[in-house]
Amino acid sequence: MGNKKYLFLFIMSVLFFGTGLFLMPLSARADEPLVIVIDPGHGGENLGAQYEGYVEKEMTMRVARAMQEELCKYEGVEVYLTHDTDEDMSLKERAAFAGDIGADFLFCLHFNSSENHNYFGAEVWVPGRGSYYAKGYSFAQIQMQALESLGLYSRGIKTRLNDRDEDYYGILRHCTEEGVPSALIEHCHLDHEKDEKFYRQGTGQLEELGRLDATAAAKYFQLKSEILGVDYSNFPVPETAVPQGLVRPDKTGPQLCSIEVSAVNEDTGEITVHMEAEDPDSYILYYNYSLDGGNYYFMPEEWPRPEAWDRSAREIEFTIKIPFGQEVSLCAGACNGFDVWAQSNTILVGPIPDPVKLQEELLQAQENALRKAQEQYEEIHHEEPAAVTDEEARRSMAVFWGILAGIALLMVSITWIMVKMLFLLRKGSRKR
Repeated sequence: MGNKKYLFLFIMSVLFFGTGLFLMPLSARADEPLVIVIDPGHGGENLGAQYEGYVEKEMTMRVARAMQEELCKYEGVEVYLTHDTDEDMSLKERAAFAGDIGADFLFCLHFNSSENHNYFGAEVWVPGRGSYYAKGYSFAQIQMQALESLGLYSRGIKTRLNDRDEDYYGILRHCTEEGVPSALIEHCHLDHEKDEKFYRQGTGQLEELGRLDATAAAKYFQLKSEILGVDYSNFPVPETAVPQGLVRPDKTGPQLCSIEVSAVNEDTGEITVHMEAEDPDSYILYYNYSLDGGNYYFMPEEWPRPEAWDRSAREIEFTIKIPFGQEVSLCAGACNGFDVWAQSNTILVGPIPDPVKLQEELLQAQENALRKAQEQYEEIHHEEPAAVTDEEARRSMAVFWGILAGIALLMVSITWIMVKMLFLLRKGSRKR
């Protein structure tokens, strides 16, 4: 009996201390602060995007400082900048800094521009493999939702690879090498008028972007702040499955891109275009159109995505104005989420007769007919005899009324011909 008692006490002791030893790392880990690194894009001689006096490296630093200040108001978090001064720092050095301090995440902040100054909106780039993709993508969904709530157009969450199947963006590639999850945030385009309102109204807007970034990070890590009076402990962080291989970008264009003219307003010269576009591997991001068969395209416009940023509508209708009296070669383009375009079929439209010009031509024809009839009358009566008998007077009056009747008949005929021409032109335009 005594041996059983000692055996029972021994087993309970092992269980108690063993459980305590097992739980200790979890408790210690819970007490360790979360380490976040913020990387202001560019710096030193690397200015980044420049447009109309705005310099990216100056803007990213303002956003980064505001993000750091906001995140420091949350409990249990340490926040660092890769650099706090205007200095040259390689991407590898930035990632190494995050790795050396054991960062849990690095957020790289940027602003965008496009070669032809025709793109607009915000996007987030994430690593292309393993848990680094999953963590980056989960955060990016929260970040993109915040940017959209501000009014920015979502260009999506994407990966990009180089010709060695590595992450194209060096900061993402080197962070993965250091074992640090990361994401690269492109807040908006500096060179497009649709995005100007998000950064051109003073430094307060840049600080607002920094606070927005901080809130997205706080939600992702489920932080809380007594200072701010917020608690994201139960925030539903999106789950992203860890991919088995590389997550490759979509390099093919939309499979469907077609147009048809659904209506013509001949009074205004406006036509309504019905367009269909679809990309099974991505989504449709922009559309544009050309009036000369694709030599020159007008600026891209938003394609509707009513359900979610990565699910686009199949069709759209838009109205454009074409020049009167000219035949145009109408075609359209559809762009997917990875900036790959497809061109539609081409439709010949017009010429649509200018109603103002037709009215002017009708009035001019009537004036010409009246002038010609008057000239003919004057030719007949330019010499009157000295004495006119009653018979000659009656003949003269008959001629006079005959000429007037002829003039009236001629004007009616011309008017009827012009109306018929206008009707035939419009009828032909509708058939086209």
